[in-house]
Amino acid sequence: MTQPFNDTQGDGLVRIIEALENGGCLTDAILDYIDAALFSPEPDRLAAFLSGDTDSQRDSLLDLIFFPDQAVQIDLEALLETARFSAQDEKQMHDRLMARTIHARVSMPDGRQLVRIRVPGFIKSQYLARLNISWQMDLHVAAAIEKGLPASIRPIVKVRLRNAGISTASGQRVFLCRFFQRMMHNDPDYLACLDLVLPLLESAGKGVEVYDLLVEHKRSLFRSLQHARRFETLLGRSNMETLMLQGLRAPHASPDALMRHMRLIDLICLRIFGNTESIDLPVEAPVRQVSGRDTAEAAIQSLLR
Repeated sequence: MTQPFNDTQGDGLVRIIEALENGGCLTDAILDYIDAALFSPEPDRLAAFLSGDTDSQRDSLLDLIFFPDQAVQIDLEALLETARFSAQDEKQMHDRLMARTIHARVSMPDGRQLVRIRVPGFIKSQYLARLNISWQMDLHVAAAIEKGLPASIRPIVKVRLRNAGISTASGQRVFLCRFFQRMMHNDPDYLACLDLVLPLLESAGKGVEVYDLLVEHKRSLFRSLQHARRFETLLGRSNMETLMLQGLRAPHASPDALMRHMRLIDLICLRIFGNTESIDLPVEAPVRQVSGRDTAEAAIQSLLR
């Protein structure tokens, strides 16, 4: 038996259906993907492809097209924050969404309508799941955001927290409150700093000190930086194919990107903890002569001088 909907649930469902009906936007990046992986995206051919329902590649493409972007999430955030939907609420909305026939317009990047399609069930289900509507922000963190950030940036920050879906333990809660109180929201790197710490907090175990977590991540980045620089040096002497045959793998990030992430960690640590860990590059020293080697003690003393 279908449970009755309250007004807030009904409003939420209507807004999500509207977002789906108008959410089929082809971006330039998606068109580039179609051109590289499928076919040349002429409008007529693309419209026919999206109108079919038997191609697994179409399903993958629809998954890219119907992905709730930041604008949709910001538009829904105030409602989701106020409603504080439970997991049971989400299940009921999922059931009603699946039972509802939804036709959506798919538009070109310039806004021109390309085609209207019936939205498959798996797209409706994944769309709702990605909105993470039953996640509820910790009240202390919410208060820190309201106090520490201007209204213009609050929805963006809240959407990032919802997407991360962090279940804040005590230490993580304190850290996030300090982050929103002490980090400079007008710094160009503010959101980049937030994007860096959220995955770390999500993966952290209970009782882990956030400062130690950041420092260890910086050390890991430093090791990756050394590998990336060595790889660049070797690549200057050989080619990629030879290095791969020797079992050497290309680094996942460039030295510049790794250095930037290390700099962000320093910025976070200094702002929040007033301290950071410096890591110095190894320095090659000349070989020293060891004199007085008649005894082990004399040799050690010679090295210490």
